[in-house]
Amino acid sequence: MTTTSCAGAAPIRTELDLCYGEAAIGHGTDRPGVRALRMDAYLPAGAAPPTGRPALVLAHGGAYHRGAKDRDEFDQDGAHNTPVHEYCARFAARGYACFSIGYRLTQERAAPQAWPIKRDRGSSSRERIDWVRAQLGLPPASHDELLNGVEAVYADVANAFRFIGENAARWGIDTERMAIGGFSAGGFAAAYAAFALGVPAAALIGLSAGMDAEDAAYYVHGGRGLPPVLLFYGEHDLPAIPPRTEALASRAAQAGLGMRHYLVPGKPHFYDRAAPVVLQQSTMAGGEACATVEDAMLRFLDDALVRPSVGVARLEAFAQAWTRHDIDALMDCMADDCVFHSGAGPDAGGTRYIGRAAVRTGFLRAWADFPDAQWTRARHVVTGRRGMSEWTFVGTRASDGQRIEVDGCDLFTFHGDKIRVKDSWRKQRS
Repeated sequence: MTTTSCAGAAPIRTELDLCYGEAAIGHGTDRPGVRALRMDAYLPAGAAPPTGRPALVLAHGGAYHRGAKDRDEFDQDGAHNTPVHEYCARFAARGYACFSIGYRLTQERAAPQAWPIKRDRGSSSRERIDWVRAQLGLPPASHDELLNGVEAVYADVANAFRFIGENAARWGIDTERMAIGGFSAGGFAAAYAAFALGVPAAALIGLSAGMDAEDAAYYVHGGRGLPPVLLFYGEHDLPAIPPRTEALASRAAQAGLGMRHYLVPGKPHFYDRAAPVVLQQSTMAGGEACATVEDAMLRFLDDALVRPSVGVARLEAFAQAWTRHDIDALMDCMADDCVFHSGAGPDAGGTRYIGRAAVRTGFLRAWADFPDAQWTRARHVVTGRRGMSEWTFVGTRASDGQRIEVDGCDLFTFHGDKIRVKDSWRKQRS
């Protein structure tokens, strides 16, 4: 372990080459085996606060074939990117527990995953990968080798995030405030780890990254418990990057997730932390004031990683306001960027209402349909940024006078002391 500091920055300490697991390599060769998977930790030098510190887990770029946890700075036409390990050091000086993740490279021949991750198994975006392989002196790879390599990176990054969460006490981490992200291949891996593999990230950062459109449509839905996203791409980025960044940004907005999406003007695939940015699309207020890539990252993490502080008392007050038909009290419990998924409607999650005005309309509709509606026998559970209320609904339907009694529950996602997502589920009587 070493302790260092940059000029004008708080001191940090590092723990290098930490093993977070092992994984299979040499698939399809006469020398199959396993190798250790390693990461580097960049930590504030002082003791963690009693409530724990936020964490930032980042994965490097390199077209799934090059780069490393301590080396992923590349140049193109005089432009270069800030390497992931430098972001880790800078954010550690600001109080984050940061981790730079190493993972298997495609030429190590990872074994296939037990379950497929990518939905389209027959196509791949390989132009850049073929170019990188040529630069490395590697022959063209088969489609299966590339697919196995990409999905192995997704799995390795997900496993690293889980390992850090399971050992959070070692680094004084608040597990409710863990963000995941990365550059290029590492950013794609972070997105798939969060949305396809379900790691409990509280925020996602993708530097020139996103998801394939069919994967975004399949995995990003509902908004309940899913992280807000921060996405970038360069004005002259690789052709395959902008469509996939925009696919994830658009799907996140449709699902009611917090989202900010920036263009980096004049830059190719590689851009540094001080590069100016222009906000392209957002569902979160405040991002338009950010001037650079690093500014946008700082503001996003400050907004996304607010400590959850909702308790059972808040959910009980929310339930009582429903029974009183008190719309102002209900809306006082909701965040500014709130989302409501009703118990019935055309989507898989019912009808989706996004934003305070829409949510208010959705809540009022329940009383219009059932003027005497009551939610009885409410019971609540809160754990970190998630919560649940069970209840029995009783009411007379205005359209036909039929008396209805059903059991149901609400699933909640919290932001600070407010409810960000309310997702209603109920039994269907027949």
